[in-house]
Amino acid sequence: MIKDTVLLSNRPEKHFLGSLYFKNIKSGIDYAFEGTGFKLLYTQQDNSLADILASKKQKIAGIIDISPFINDNSVKLLEKENKYKSVLINCRSAKLGWVDLDNVRGAMTMTEHLIKLGHEKILYIAGFQESQNNIDRFKGFKNALGKYNIKFNPRLILTCDFSITLAYERMKEFLSHDRKSFTAIFAANDLMAVGAIRALIDERIRTPEDIAVVGFDDFDFASTFYIPLTTYRQPFKNLGYIAARSIVTANESNRCQQQQVELVGEIVVRKSCGSKIS
Repeated sequence: MIKDTVLLSNRPEKHFLGSLYFKNIKSGIDYAFEGTGFKLLYTQQDNSLADILASKKQKIAGIIDISPFINDNSVKLLEKENKYKSVLINCRSAKLGWVDLDNVRGAMTMTEHLIKLGHEKILYIAGFQESQNNIDRFKGFKNALGKYNIKFNPRLILTCDFSITLAYERMKEFLSHDRKSFTAIFAANDLMAVGAIRALIDERIRTPEDIAVVGFDDFDFASTFYIPLTTYRQPFKNLGYIAARSIVTANESNRCQQQQVELVGEIVVRKSCGSKIS
């Protein structure tokens, strides 16, 4: 029997399909599709998505678009071609189904944790500016500062790309002219937190004794990093599972459902923030 095909379209980043982020979400998708007869067809470019839909060589049971940028061509295409059973992960659309984390709440939780530890001068390391994740986490960061009447300082922002390498480079550059304007770092994902810690070590700045650091996501390495990382646990597997099940359910009912689900994560406190809680 010919199996239906679910198409995964995602951001055109180099090595994205091999990233921890993608693999963790895919594990939930695989679990949801187990025994259903669905199989996965991968594409990583907007034009690939358009070509596949236009060719009709594959029977498309549904489309899961993982973390596209806001106003991404793939999202616009899916909003226009609303006959397909589509769901976004870590992105939102009024016209499509989506599954997302409450990133605003998560970022507020992480920022408040640092504030309650006595930090008011917090350096924020941002990811892609076009990423819904980054936009919402930055909003949560600013909301937490406002809640505690801490003035937002635009000079304490490093714009990166969710990678270790660029976070390391930007942090090194920042430290070359400013080592005293902040006492803590909130990185918008764990990879950038690691990059920042590496830069601090190079400059003989200790974590957490001199600078507290927190991340976001709780990737697999966060607990085993030689300075265990305080972070916000994103339920990756649940994101993938719920998205995939919505495709299965939509096919079973033969309806283009627009299920929109917001999940909540949890803070995981470890050594890198200097908290006494372990």
